[in-house]
Amino acid sequence: MRHAHWIAGAIAALLCCTGPDVAHAQASLQRVGLEADVWVGAGFDSGTLELSRLTVKPTAAWSLGDTAQAMLGLRLELADDDTGLGSLATYSSLSRPLLRGSRARLEIDQAVVTWRGEAATLTVGKQTVAWGVLDGLQVTDRFDPIRRRDFVLTETRPERLSRWGLRWRQPAGEAWLVDMALALDPTVSQQAVPGTSFAALAPRSRGGMPALAQELPLEVSSRGGYFGDATAGLRLVHRGAGYEWSVLAISGPETDPQLRLPATFPTTSILLEFPRRTLLGTTLERSAGARVWRVEAALVPDQPVNLPGEVAPISGRRSRMLVGMGLDWNAPAGLFMNAQLGVDHVEGGDTPLTRPRTDWLMTLRLQKSFANDAWRTRAELIGSVSDGDGVMRWALERVGRDAWRLGGGVDMMFGDRDGLFGQYRDRSRSWLRATATF
Repeated sequence: MRHAHWIAGAIAALLCCTGPDVAHAQASLQRVGLEADVWVGAGFDSGTLELSRLTVKPTAAWSLGDTAQAMLGLRLELADDDTGLGSLATYSSLSRPLLRGSRARLEIDQAVVTWRGEAATLTVGKQTVAWGVLDGLQVTDRFDPIRRRDFVLTETRPERLSRWGLRWRQPAGEAWLVDMALALDPTVSQQAVPGTSFAALAPRSRGGMPALAQELPLEVSSRGGYFGDATAGLRLVHRGAGYEWSVLAISGPETDPQLRLPATFPTTSILLEFPRRTLLGTTLERSAGARVWRVEAALVPDQPVNLPGEVAPISGRRSRMLVGMGLDWNAPAGLFMNAQLGVDHVEGGDTPLTRPRTDWLMTLRLQKSFANDAWRTRAELIGSVSDGDGVMRWALERVGRDAWRLGGGVDMMFGDRDGLFGQYRDRSRSWLRATATF
């Protein structure tokens, strides 16, 4: 906690140094917003209510003079369901929710001050950094930790966790942009609580551990703290006629955990480890009429991996390559299509992995609006091409221009129980959702 106070003081000092507008200007409230979301779902197998969640997100923005602005966003979550609000074991003390109950959480979603100079922008506080061009495949988009409590059944993918830090963006000439980010916050990807709907079941998701391990509580092994586990990134962006190309480098804790059992016996918990790794990547986005093409590639030369041990997984390192491509197409008659294909390959060695060496993942979404764009229907398939498992999703939503958005649909998961998606085939469900924005 001593380090947390030190970092908070350092951020406050940095704000005072960014310019006279931030340090001396009187705050003027610009706007206040509120979003309330109710989400309920019933399991196909059980026929009972398994998802029941209320999320309230108030936001406020203040002007701090001509060149600075402050924003604050909170997230209040109330739940009475089998999905759960996720484990807090991977949160830093600085980012832990203000209210930390098993059925109720209140946390800071965003708390930033942004200063804009003649060309540069500096953002300091709790924020997210999105550095990918594909939707959900996470090829280069690996700066932020991710909420994994709901598997892939979220409206926003990936669902990023905000962290305390700073971000600096500076144009370099007419076509280049330098984008640097530093997260002084060791919070890493949030996992589902053991025993809840989307706790890991497949051996590949448990590091090869036996099924009994799925009920054990999660515990994060000792790490490097706020400075030793800081995440740093640099992105160079070039914009041309109809395209945007970037190269980037990220150094920080791995966002997918290694798992192992403690050396003590009998085992009382599962240890989650998040060793540091380096990612080098590139992205390309190009527009061509009604179509937008996207390509990403990343190399992780020192990827932490789980290797089978005699009793429990052991830690290792392998070279990892990720490649993804996608197409957005605004087709005739108001039809929108998004298709993506990703390859995730980890080099082999003398010891086999607890996951496949190569995963082929795909997503396909078809969406159409009707009734003067007041209603929208969408169908989505997310799955593993190599394993033949996945999830099929269908939804019908009222998306008019008033404050309310209503919807309902089904999420149907299929495949082998040892598969990435098939492990949750018993979690297929129907759902209803209502969102109000003021």
